[in-house]
Amino acid sequence: MPPRTFGGILPDGWQERTLRIDPLHYPGLADSVAGTAEQAAHWAERITAAGMPPVAVLAYCSAVGLASALVEALPVPDVPLIVLDPAPADPQAPQELLADLALAMDESAEVPTITGLPAGDALALASSFLLSVVVGRSPELDEEILVELTEGQRAWLSFTLTAAVPPEAPPAPTHVLLSEALDWPGSGAVHRVDVTAEELFRAPVVKALLTDLLGAGEREEPCCLPS
Repeated sequence: MPPRTFGGILPDGWQERTLRIDPLHYPGLADSVAGTAEQAAHWAERITAAGMPPVAVLAYCSAVGLASALVEALPVPDVPLIVLDPAPADPQAPQELLADLALAMDESAEVPTITGLPAGDALALASSFLLSVVVGRSPELDEEILVELTEGQRAWLSFTLTAAVPPEAPPAPTHVLLSEALDWPGSGAVHRVDVTAEELFRAPVVKALLTDLLGAGEREEPCCLPS
């Protein structure tokens, strides 16, 4: 699937007044697992420091839980949450991601089982394994470079380990935009769009729907995009 970005579906003129949150840039995420509430509080503080409160929070896929917690952590009430193709918590997701990452580097890699381990132990085992795979492919590199090379992978695993845990309170989006093949069993007004998941982030019909839901042109505050 090509990279997904809100850039092509935001209302006209909104690009320059959005705050883009990359959850994988949470401090220290590659080296330890942080809870959803902890991550949300960090990003809420960053948003508040940026100035005006957001018109809405937009998110997609496994960021739905973080985005829901973020809305709750913001100092202003009732900020709408709009999510695209949200993914419910999946306990198997970290194991599947680890396999995808490892086998993309070495098809013969024997992927360890991390499902069922405490999150911190799972990340430590997965990180050690990914480092060993990189060493096997590039034995001439020193350890510092190897750690840098796997930082993004380890952060992704760490975030996925947190997102895989069912939250105490289910995510509570205001609006849910779904591509043609997906469903959403949770709360929120569901808007099914007749496009594939690959087309969702570039289809004009999605841009038109977002423009309507955001009331573009009527408000001047920014929106925030955990993605």
